[in-house]
Amino acid sequence: MKLNKLIISLLVVIGSIGYTNAQTDTTEIKSKSVAADNYVPESTFRAVRLGIYGNIGSSWLQPKTTDYESDGNRIGYSYGLLVDYNFTKNYTVSTGIAFNSLGGKIIYEDSAEISNNNNVMGMRSRAYRVNFIEIPTLLKLKTNQMGYFTYFAQLGVRHDFRVSSFADDNFVYGNPSKTLTSEDVEMKDYTSFYRLSFSFALGAEYAISQTFSAYASLGFDNGLTNALSNENKITKAKESAFFKKISLTAGFLF
Repeated sequence: MKLNKLIISLLVVIGSIGYTNAQTDTTEIKSKSVAADNYVPESTFRAVRLGIYGNIGSSWLQPKTTDYESDGNRIGYSYGLLVDYNFTKNYTVSTGIAFNSLGGKIIYEDSAEISNNNNVMGMRSRAYRVNFIEIPTLLKLKTNQMGYFTYFAQLGVRHDFRVSSFADDNFVYGNPSKTLTSEDVEMKDYTSFYRLSFSFALGAEYAISQTFSAYASLGFDNGLTNALSNENKITKAKESAFFKKISLTAGFLF
């Protein structure tokens, strides 16, 4: 009888231990599952990060020469490599190298040789497209990571060096009016080699993993130097106009 009670007591103890272990295992599994569901990759701080990006938007020319007017926008775009130097967690200097294409249309009074060395007066609408190699120098001000996102403001200057320049011309003259059209006119001699601009953007970075992020920003690029180097045939005044651009940028940081 005593032996039976002892066996029963041992079975109860063993059952209790097994039940407790099963409950513990279930709790740990649930905890790991919850942790996995709520996992957010905290970006690892690194002094240098490399990235790639693309940019597209609307660019235009803002004339400063008397009687010159803006006559429309063109698509502006750029793409390239970037280098982020993180000197603290929240402050970054960004640079890199990119291809940058800008354009814009202006309209103004001009003269043109039609035939037999006869010059006629008319209105010229000229659509520029100028391609540059760009080196930015930008300061990025970042928040701490909030969930998957880090928000930032970016400002600084961009240095552009012209590699090619073309224009499409429409020259309207006479009564009744006639139109002379020229396409892909070489404009290297009539556009400036160097362009300096001030850039400002607001954006967000999304942490895909601890070392890989996607980002996007909306920005404005304000030309600070004259884009043209020609003079008006009639007034002999130096042409002056400045490229502007509003654009959306998207890229990846590694």
